[in-house]
This record gives sequence, structure tokens and C-alpha cells, in this order.
Amino acid sequence: MGPPISVVVGGESVDLLGLVLDGVPLPILVACITWFVRLNISQQKGERSTLKWRDMDPVKKTLAGLVVVWICLNLYLSVGDMLAFLNVLVLPLGSLYSIYRPIPIWATTSSIAGLALLLSIRFPRRPVIA
Repeated sequence: MGPPISVVVGGESVDLLGLVLDGVPLPILVACITWFVRLNISQQKGERSTLKWRDMDPVKKTLAGLVVVWICLNLYLSVGDMLAFLNVLVLPLGSLYSIYRPIPIWATTSSIAGLALLLSIRFPRRPVIA
């Protein structure tokens, strides 16, 4: 990689790329949390139905399965990285997240966004009867 992209602010150099890579997941997480609250409210009002696994079409089953695998992989890699950092145990691929600092932040963000997608598949809106 080349030299870091930096901006001089108030006499100090600020790493712009690091700031973007660390800062962009925050609005995504806020949007997901807001969506979770709205999902909970709409479930309490009875606007959403519960879709069982056997009632899902194959595309939704595949997508839900991939999201669950992605969340489990991120959890495994996060725990493995933490155990490797603490010199407790080294799991296969466990220290993968220590390669580049923003990877865990983006992995967590993608897992939470995947959870929002999974919940939207599992709890679809009820059809409006006019």
C-alpha cells in the first residue's frame, strides 16, 4: 500500500483513510439499531407475521443460511483473534482479524446488518387487505 492519505488539521496530521474506514460503520450501526426498534414496534402492533422455516421459499432459505454462516464465521474469527491476542490459544484462522485494524469493525457491522436482513426475512409485513 502507498503512503497514507492524510489531511493537516490544526497543525496535526489526520489519517483520512483510517478515519473513513473507522467512521463509516457508525451510521450503518445506528440505522440497524433504529430498524430493530421499528421492527419491535411493528411486531407489537401486529403488523408483521412470523414466517416459519418450512414456509420459506428456497431463495430465502439460502439467504438466511448464508447470513447465519457469516455471523458464525465472524464470531469464530473474533473470538479466535481475541484468544490469540491474549496468548491463550491459537485457533485455525484465529488471528486473521489482526492483519488489518478496521476488519473487525466492518465484520461486526456486516453481521448486524445481516441480522437485520435475517429478521426482515423471518418477520415479513402482513399483506394489507383493502
